[in-house]
Amino acid sequence: MKNLIYHEFLVQNKVYNLTKYTILFFSFCLISTLVVNSPEYFQKFGIILSVIYIPLAFLGLSANIIKADLDDGNLECLLACTTAFKIILAKFLVLSLNTSASFAIILPFLKIFFNLDFYCSIILYCLSTLLLFISSALIILIAAIQSYFKSNTNFFTLLIMPLFIPSIILAGICIQDMQNLYLLFIMFGINLVLIPPSLYLSGYLINNIYNI
Repeated sequence: MKNLIYHEFLVQNKVYNLTKYTILFFSFCLISTLVVNSPEYFQKFGIILSVIYIPLAFLGLSANIIKADLDDGNLECLLACTTAFKIILAKFLVLSLNTSASFAIILPFLKIFFNLDFYCSIILYCLSTLLLFISSALIILIAAIQSYFKSNTNFFTLLIMPLFIPSIILAGICIQDMQNLYLLFIMFGINLVLIPPSLYLSGYLINNIYNI
């Protein structure tokens, strides 16, 4: 499993530049928020917008997560060496940890621009990490569906996208009032409900991808 995670880390960073992409995306969103909003609205809505941008960062990644491995034959080689669920789990861990590290790099700039104290910075990072993990699982599921089904993949993608909404809403409410820490536990519960089935279904689709 360790070798599989290391392999996926190299592929995502050396071939697809995942970490660079997410850092640039978060930086672009931060700069856009600074430019578009006036100072009084920037302090009020800037942090919320920064969190809402997180799921959007994943939409451009679905084509590179599984479909590219399927097209170049790498997926077939991996399935011959290990199980589909381990492949999906490795992709999930690498995607989640890479994007969490990227957001951690951007966090000091958010702290400066939004004038956040240490407590608020920790809460913001916890909220963002929970969003990043559930976004990783759902995007991997979308990528598995796009690879398994040859047509009408946009329809299935639209069915999955609303699953992002509860976590985004809860994160926004928590940011507006940092005392609502119980929302963190609700978001954690949502992650526990959605992430395992998403990974299991993704593994099932990948395991049967050559049987269709």
